[in-house]
Amino acid sequence: MTAPQAPRPKPQWRDLFLYLLVGGGGFVLASLAAARWVERGSLSVSALAYALNIIFFAGSVLLVGAARGKLDLRAMGFMPPRISAGWFVGAILLSLALLPARGAIGVLAQYLAGGSLDGMQNRLNIIAPESFTWLGFLVTLIGAGILVPIAEELFFRGALFTWFRQRYNFPIALLASSLLFAFGHIDTLGVVAASFVLALANAWAFEKSKSLWAPILMHITTNSFAVLVIYGALAFAPQLLRR
Repeated sequence: MTAPQAPRPKPQWRDLFLYLLVGGGGFVLASLAAARWVERGSLSVSALAYALNIIFFAGSVLLVGAARGKLDLRAMGFMPPRISAGWFVGAILLSLALLPARGAIGVLAQYLAGGSLDGMQNRLNIIAPESFTWLGFLVTLIGAGILVPIAEELFFRGALFTWFRQRYNFPIALLASSLLFAFGHIDTLGVVAASFVLALANAWAFEKSKSLWAPILMHITTNSFAVLVIYGALAFAPQLLRR
């Protein structure tokens, strides 16, 4: 008969502060510094933005969390990758099913805020800073469509949701981590609202699947779909994207 395991101690507030400082704060400061030295409106700027996102969000999880023994990447199913076939397919289908609802909520929120789309245009300029090129499409698909979702899910679900979940119940962890994710996409109220819906779904999928790869696949599907739509419009109907 094995002895019962001791309950896991609650994570400290210092750990949450370090995640936000190193990950979120580091990314913001590095982005502001880079904006002063790199010419805007170019593919190099977009590639740099993706690189900074990956470095600070994923890096903070590895340094502040995993390296200090505060996070167990194996327990969250990230490394080695662990996800059931049902969740693999279900995560992709769920993210696609949410796209119309997220779009409608985002447009409604933007309309209620006054209808300005300037912030959305700024985000579009990062995703597609130039006219259609295959290099731009590949860099954006790999960067914004695949690598950034992995980094952000490591940070917002793997680190932040897990931190709240170990201290509080699921509803509190769901709302707190989702609000942080939404405000991390604060271009416009519409983007914040749509991001909040995605965050709720991703946190729920993480909780139920016990694998970080479920929300990662949802995030990858969402971002990659947006990249395909935007670059498809650039290739075949560039007049639809007003600059």
